[in-house]
Amino acid sequence: MASKANKTGLATRAAAKGGAGKPAVRRGRVAKVSRAASSLVSKAIRAKGFAEAEVVTRWGQIVGPDLARATVPVRLQFPRGERVGATLYVRTESAFAPILQQRTHHVIELVNRYLGYAAVARIEMKHGPLMKVEMRQPLEKQPLKMAQKEQLNGLVGDGELSPLKLALKSLGEYVLSGSDEKK
Repeated sequence: MASKANKTGLATRAAAKGGAGKPAVRRGRVAKVSRAASSLVSKAIRAKGFAEAEVVTRWGQIVGPDLARATVPVRLQFPRGERVGATLYVRTESAFAPILQQRTHHVIELVNRYLGYAAVARIEMKHGPLMKVEMRQPLEKQPLKMAQKEQLNGLVGDGELSPLKLALKSLGEYVLSGSDEKK
């Protein structure tokens, strides 16, 4: 009796989860987070008029790091029934607005080149604060002490090294040169 109730309980739980009593099939592969997140985020981004979610997610690659630090794409609005001649709404801080005004044609060209067709015809600026992103300075290798060099050579090897070992040695130099600053 207990096993029958147990089986019906499993079937009820499986049916509630959307299955027909079969366990979920696992493929044994790891999914990229970006691929999983893009399916969730793309609906919200499409609601703002962006047919391509990558315009928002790759804004820094499209317009370059200087413009990406001072601007954020907000909405892409096409004329009714059209897929060309859109207005791209970009949020920028008031101090950067004149610079964006000068580079408007360049930004339009960059976005259209990325999309592959003349989707954007004009840019409308919205003034407002942007999220501050902390820019990290790249690490610099500091000269290693003799003991650190010996330790690194003992781990990686000395003499002629393969490209992988060279990369590991370079990483080790960064790690060991930064270890003195933490102490």
